[in-house]
Amino acid sequence: MKVKVVRRKLIKPCTSTPPNLNKYKLSYMDERIPPINVGVILFYPTKQKIRHQLEESLAKILPEFYLLAGRHITNDHVVDCSDQGAEFVKAEAVDVDLTDLLKIKEAELLNDFLPTKFYQVDKSPTDPLLSIQITELMSCGALVISVSVCHKIFDASSLGTFVMAWSNSTNDNNNNHPIAICPSFESPLLFPGTNLSPVRTSYDPSIVFKRFSFGKDAIASLRKKLSRLGPPTRISRVRLVCAVMAKALFGVDRAKHDGGESRSCLVSQAVNMRGRTIQPLQNHSCGNLVVFSLTPFFNIIPPAETTNGDDVVIGIEQLVGILGDSLERTIADCAKPFSPGWHTVMMGPVADMFAKLRSGEINYSITFSDWSKFGFYEADFGWGKPVGAGIGIMPRENSVILMDNKEGDGIEAWVKLNRDDMPLFEQDDDINSRLRLTDSSC
Repeated sequence: MKVKVVRRKLIKPCTSTPPNLNKYKLSYMDERIPPINVGVILFYPTKQKIRHQLEESLAKILPEFYLLAGRHITNDHVVDCSDQGAEFVKAEAVDVDLTDLLKIKEAELLNDFLPTKFYQVDKSPTDPLLSIQITELMSCGALVISVSVCHKIFDASSLGTFVMAWSNSTNDNNNNHPIAICPSFESPLLFPGTNLSPVRTSYDPSIVFKRFSFGKDAIASLRKKLSRLGPPTRISRVRLVCAVMAKALFGVDRAKHDGGESRSCLVSQAVNMRGRTIQPLQNHSCGNLVVFSLTPFFNIIPPAETTNGDDVVIGIEQLVGILGDSLERTIADCAKPFSPGWHTVMMGPVADMFAKLRSGEINYSITFSDWSKFGFYEADFGWGKPVGAGIGIMPRENSVILMDNKEGDGIEAWVKLNRDDMPLFEQDDDINSRLRLTDSSC
């Protein structure tokens, strides 16, 4: 598979950003995000020639998303919103068709469809904050649309807001109506920054990023299994898959240490603050508006093993309850950022996590992020919704990003692990059995 870049250009907003919006100060949370890109890749079977239409609609919508046409001034902790422009890349791919791409499970094999790699941020003050690549598959005429944005200013929910607004603007069926999605950028006013020194990250080629699909039958099987253990409850797809993943990741760590004494682990679940605060944040508030639900685990053993008095038996059913309860407590705490001491509510758990990891009190961590409600599979540019979606590589090891599947009744889990750990993860019985159910229903 070869992807050839045909053209790169900058798309500027169709109207100038007002002078009073020329400087955007980073928020408290923005400053604590490492300089990485977050990206999504969408696959469409269309054969329409619509590059110019996509360029025009991007220029049309950038005045609403004026930050994305600016540049990050690292030392000043601001975005200079002087309409420098978003990057727009036209590319062509040969020797590959859409069917082949939809079968790919390794994110690194999709890298060439991204306009920028995750670590290509803040290398220069002229680096664009938003980069888009439109790749035509020459063998079949299908399109791959990828959108990559600087994580310092946008989280995944914000990325979803932009993609949906851009697709609405492009769709001919929406041309006679105003853009329904109006972003807001109030987070620096609500949570002012403190001019924190930049957090750095690095590219580790030993980390692999792979997709595991849990279809409708796999989800139903999990729910049926749990219903035998107590009163039937409607447990969300995300909560079920998080429990399966966490159990498997605990097993990986035990296997790496010869099945000996369980090491302590901290499970972190990202919680979207939008719609959960007493003073409501708008659903389309853009920025980094996430808090973390942290759950420590000590002396973990799987249900099949013999325990002693200090051991805690952890299976899928226990993890569903423990992680779910922790998540609900954090959601309840989301009202507190607007009260005195909001710094502690937002970042206290994260600071505590890193302190425990540095001290050795906690041996390792696992992170979950839920993208399933961000609408990527709803992005219709006028020729139908995507038939597949992928995620750009990101750096954190032992982490999982959860997305909807195309049908909306399952979950696609993108798992990031050390290359040597991935085979151990794939050997987990629950991972294997659920994936077999998904494969058989395709």
